[in-house]
This record gives sequence, C-alpha cells and structure tokens, in this order.
Amino acid sequence: MLTMCRTGKSTSKHTKKENKMAFDFSFTDEQLEFRDIVADLAQREIAPYVSEWDQKEVMPWHAINKMGEAGLLGIIGKPELGGLDLDYITLGIAVEEIAKVDNSSAMICSMQNTLTRLTPGWGDDFIAKVYAGKALVCIATSERDAGSDVSNIQTKAVVDGDELVITGEKIHVSLMPGATLMGVTAQIIENGESKGTEFLRVPAGAPGVSCELMPEMGVRSHQLGIVRMKDVRIPRDAVLGDAAKGAGKGAGKAVLYARWNVSRCLSALNALGSAQAVLDQAIEFVKTKEVYGRKIGLNQAIQFPIVEHYTRVEACRLLAYKALWMNVRGENAAKEATMAKWHAVTLSVQAIQDCLQMFGANGYLTEFGIERRLRDTMGLMFTGGAINIMKMIVVKELFGNEFMGISRNS
Repeated sequence: MLTMCRTGKSTSKHTKKENKMAFDFSFTDEQLEFRDIVADLAQREIAPYVSEWDQKEVMPWHAINKMGEAGLLGIIGKPELGGLDLDYITLGIAVEEIAKVDNSSAMICSMQNTLTRLTPGWGDDFIAKVYAGKALVCIATSERDAGSDVSNIQTKAVVDGDELVITGEKIHVSLMPGATLMGVTAQIIENGESKGTEFLRVPAGAPGVSCELMPEMGVRSHQLGIVRMKDVRIPRDAVLGDAAKGAGKGAGKAVLYARWNVSRCLSALNALGSAQAVLDQAIEFVKTKEVYGRKIGLNQAIQFPIVEHYTRVEACRLLAYKALWMNVRGENAAKEATMAKWHAVTLSVQAIQDCLQMFGANGYLTEFGIERRLRDTMGLMFTGGAINIMKMIVVKELFGNEFMGISRNS
C-alpha cells in the first residue's frame, strides 16, 4: 500500500493563508513520488494484459486486485477502512497515469473512489473490501427513456412495511456483471404516491436481479450491462447519501450531483492521459519512420498537428486540475469540471485520430493499440453526461436556468 503518500494531503506547498503567490502549478514532492509509483504499477501490472482484456471483453480483475493492494481504489478514502486519505488532485494524478496505459482500469479507479467516499451509506465493511480490490460498487441510473434526464426515472420502489420493493430496468450500467453492490435510482412510492427519487443500495445478487452484458465499442473490459429488477426487496433504510443533506427525503438527484463535479474532472484526465500516451508514441514513431528515404518527422505536416494537439492537451489538463483544486477548497466547480470534461474528451479523440493516421495502416492494427485508444476515449464521451449535455450545464452556469431550453432544471 502506498502509505508514504499519506504525508502529502495538501495540494500545494502553501496553505491558503500562507500562499502569497497568485499561482502555484506544482505538485508536492509526495504527489510526484506517488505519480511515479502509480506509473510503474500501471506498466508492470496492467499494460501487459490490456489488449487481451479488451479482445475478450472481460473484467480486469488482475488490475483491480493490484490497484486494491496499492491503495489506489481508496485514494481519498478513510484510513481506518484502508484508504490513503489523500485529496482529489492526487486522485486525478492516479487516474491520469493509469489512463496512459488503460482507460478501463482508470475508469474503475475513478468510480470506486468517488462512489465510496462521496456517497455515504455503503457500509464500512463493504467499503474496506472495495479499497482492498475484493469487491466493486457500481451506479445504475440510466434508463431507456431517462439518461441525462434523471427526472424521468421510471424504476419504482414501493414501500411495504420496513422494506422497499423495487421493479424496473437500468441500462448502461458500468461494471455489471461484476459489481457486488449497486447504487440504484428509483421513485419512492408510498400509498400510491411518489415521494421523490432516492439513491438506493441494492445487492447485485439479490433475488429478482438479473443482468445482461451490453457489447461495447470501447472501454470493453470495464463491462456494461442491462440490469433488470423484479420485486427486489431491500430494507427501507437502504438509502445512500447524507441524511443531513436530504438523503431519505426524495433527494436522490442531489446525492448523484454531489460526486459529478469530481468525477467529470477525472473523466477529463482519463481522456487526456490516453491522448498524452498516444502523442508520445507518435513522436517516437515519426522520428524513426522513413518514407522515400526521409524521416516523416522532418515534415511540418506531421510536426505541426502534434504541436497543436500537445498544446491543447496541456491547456485542458490545467483546467481539469484547477477544477479539482476548486473541489478541494470547497468551491463550486460545476462550470470548470463540466468544461474540462467535454473539452478534454473532444480534443483527445481528435488527437488520437490524427496520430493514428500518422502510423499509416499500422495505426489500424490492434498490435499498436492506437485503434483501441480511439475506441476507449470515444467511450468517455458518454460517462457522466454526453458532450452536448455538458455544454447545456455550462449554459446554465453562464446564462441561468431559463436559457437551457428544457422544462426541468438539469
């Protein structure tokens, strides 16, 4: 476990009161050490198996176990449960480094950290298993007619004494089959009336739960499933979230929103890590590849696109880390996190696509891994909200609710 990193909880070399400088873009020494350790683990324990996991479309349990052993599934978690008790920026560093090798494993790291730490109610014993890489948690919110519009959720949880009886279907459920516990959004129905939406803790193996794999174009090893629930019984108090902030009172959407400002930053860094790896790979390739007796890297038609993409990646990385920094400070980072997410994924997909063409026909082969990178990064377009939904949220932040063009607030 990366215990040496617990000494570096601060995100800068100065506290807010001590910092007399306008800006400080440096990581702490502990964070730099942490980055090197994560990068080494990713190269040793994940990189050799990524292609196989992708082709077989299987859960990367080896990566999950190794990330658990190193504490990477509980980077922001409580130390008494096996977490490292570090900050969001350090979590972002880990996600970016893992993404340079595998987007699926980076996504799993991101999801396990944010769901367990930012959504209370899973239970300490279960969280300890997640941090150790022995169990997984997932989120089941999307439905066929309720994706980004969580106000239109049709899954119902009917109050029956001390129990809730859940019936409904969820799609695009990450880590299913595979997860142990699910966070399920459902309408609470009591005496025939809706009491609002709640975020419920549902065992994936509970009677009445079934799952079907949804084949994906990319991020195939993190798996995606359809979850069907028919008369699934859970305790009435199996509600996720902080009761002081409305959980248990029909505030399921608020529980979801609480983690999005962090998870969207992590999705941005996931995409940027992938783009960075491909750009570095392309630079090495064009410096040695010769066509008609001349290295293709000598051509400005090759050089300039790489320079342009490199610049965009660096600029967007700063935005993503700024948004995480704002989260650490307790500031509202909705606009910055959402901008980072949509912009990072968009520019990363374009960067990888352009680099693929520099490899010629080799870029199309699975051997080089670039086509997988393109597929995986495109999958990040939809995690935490599609690109245009992200832009609508920025519109809300800039213009106000009435300019979003929909009848309900996002």
